[in-house]
Amino acid sequence: MNLEMEEYRSGKKSLELTLYIVGAGAFGVFLRWLQLQLAFNELGLPDPSLFHIVLVLYFVACAGMFLYFIRRYSQSRLYPPDDFPAAFGNIGKIYLAVRIAVGMLVFAGAVLLFMQTELDKNSTDYRILAGLAMLAGAAFPVWLTLANREIQPKSWILCALSFLPMFFFAVWMVICYKLNTINSVLWSFAVELIAIAFSMLAFFRLGGYVFGRPRWKHCLFTCAMAAVFCITCLAEERYLGMQLIFIGTAGELLLCSWILVTHFLKGETPPKREKDSGGFETL
Repeated sequence: MNLEMEEYRSGKKSLELTLYIVGAGAFGVFLRWLQLQLAFNELGLPDPSLFHIVLVLYFVACAGMFLYFIRRYSQSRLYPPDDFPAAFGNIGKIYLAVRIAVGMLVFAGAVLLFMQTELDKNSTDYRILAGLAMLAGAAFPVWLTLANREIQPKSWILCALSFLPMFFFAVWMVICYKLNTINSVLWSFAVELIAIAFSMLAFFRLGGYVFGRPRWKHCLFTCAMAAVFCITCLAEERYLGMQLIFIGTAGELLLCSWILVTHFLKGETPPKREKDSGGFETL
């Protein structure tokens, strides 16, 4: 980091961003619920309705709002550290309790999904999903705990822990598409699919701090948008286990964005890292 940078820890900015994300997600639930109640007929087919347009415009507005926050941080010369321990250190009993709680919420949702889908015709797909969710839910608190260690473990351990959530959401995206191949109503699964895609991108960007390719603006934006979409998905009807996974994922991303903002440094723009062809791929 630039030598002119100095510590700038602000719980106020973290709280502000978190409240906006949660508030945006909660209002997204309301709009999605209205769309499902008023913009579909008795057969489950979409009717011509302004709610379809309103929901899209709302998500665009959310994206604009988070981009504004990121631009404001940048203009205030606030930047998080580039290395994983400095950017995601989360020492304290409260952090310990929260990171375990959100990770175990995903794990519990996976266990419940495994039990609920025993008689489902697509039980194999759901059980693959549940198994990967268990691994991803268990990996998250361990990943954040390792950020607090003075002596970091071998790089492959952190890389593996970072990869598990990404892989889980990548498989979930494929399964979601597979389960809806004969579903002609795009709106019935579009929000879920976008939530999964953004969550995969968010964990991809979080993994960048482990793989040596940090992009804090991309990381904050994808974490915020993924959390909003995950919360919005709660308005839909699905297995309770999947709902718990969405809630836990939103909690994980909210925690990561909170920690990243509290570790902002204030000063001149950090120098850009030189590109390494063997490093972490960028989007």
